[in-house]
Amino acid sequence: MIPSLAHGPAESLHSGIREIANEAIRRPGTIRLDVGQPDFPTPQHVKDAGKRAIDENKTFYTHTQGLLSLREKLVDKLARVNGIKTTPEAIACGPGGVGAIAAMFAAVLEQGDEVLLPDPGWPNYRMMLPWLGTRGIFYPCPPEYGFQPDLESLARLISPRTKILVVNSPNNPTGAVYPEATVAAMIDLAQSHNLWLLSDECYDQIVFDGSWTSPAKLAPDDDRIVTAFTFSKTYAMTGWRLGYIAGSVDLIDTATKVLESNSSCVSTITQVAAEAALTGPQDCVGEMVSAYRRRRDLVVDILKDAELLISEPTGAFYIMADVSLRGLPAREFSFALLREQGVSAAPGTAFGEVASEAVRISLASSEADLREGVGRLARFVHGST
Repeated sequence: MIPSLAHGPAESLHSGIREIANEAIRRPGTIRLDVGQPDFPTPQHVKDAGKRAIDENKTFYTHTQGLLSLREKLVDKLARVNGIKTTPEAIACGPGGVGAIAAMFAAVLEQGDEVLLPDPGWPNYRMMLPWLGTRGIFYPCPPEYGFQPDLESLARLISPRTKILVVNSPNNPTGAVYPEATVAAMIDLAQSHNLWLLSDECYDQIVFDGSWTSPAKLAPDDDRIVTAFTFSKTYAMTGWRLGYIAGSVDLIDTATKVLESNSSCVSTITQVAAEAALTGPQDCVGEMVSAYRRRRDLVVDILKDAELLISEPTGAFYIMADVSLRGLPAREFSFALLREQGVSAAPGTAFGEVASEAVRISLASSEADLREGVGRLARFVHGST
């Protein structure tokens, strides 16, 4: 008799993004607007550093938290870009932003705890929680608010079991960037209820209009604030798998024990390449952000003309489109769009309930693909195909 599987992971759903993406892979010629992966190659100086690392035999284990030289460079980056003052001992590297966030969750959460998550929100947050016997409580970020958090609803959801408040801005999937007053209000809520605040800033350098303020900058003495980052989006390094968290030394030490148990350390080759990303030319970042801004403007115009625009994103590289006129549930709409129009977009239901009549369009595709793919989507919504 085969032993039973763990109920939490076995009974949870796969990512709704991956579900549509995996189907799109099986359909050659599909216009891919589903996955949040930059279509730019990793910058050449970063690739060259990775190649040199192999040739120089930098292929052995490192400290679990990451190379000291890398963490020293991250200290400089966090001060320069995010306004966060920290030390190498208060930073831990993980296998992508997802691995770093998972280590933070495991370091803090105990069975029965609750985590406040944004809706719409990145599905991987809630997928991590069954491992730990915890559950997500979803605070609304409604379309009519421009996908900004409904702070009154958020406050009402806090219970004695609440342990972490997750803030994700610039936001995946909506592209919303929270103003400083909203960030400050969320810090106040977390502090007044003695919560950990995890700020997911994996899109910290992809901002089109205005700026983003890190909670750790506004409350530098709050040891309960933890910030997560990745190299995947800023430097087009998704496949290199390197993220990192910054927080109190005690939190990072505990998260490091988690990382020791599941990954030992991030690839040394990747870490060396990441050092080159941090210290090399930064014009590549500006060029990618400029391209995403042009693509954002293009898609906004198409969706406006089709009366499908919900809110204009100001960061990350996503935009939500209203597909309610078609009269199909978002998941069913996405698969019909793929099947009948050869276009893949992630259903809003992959991100929660608030965007159940929308799909997420990734701007990490070429202008030609966006023009054609979003055009097909708009015609399909209106039944003109």
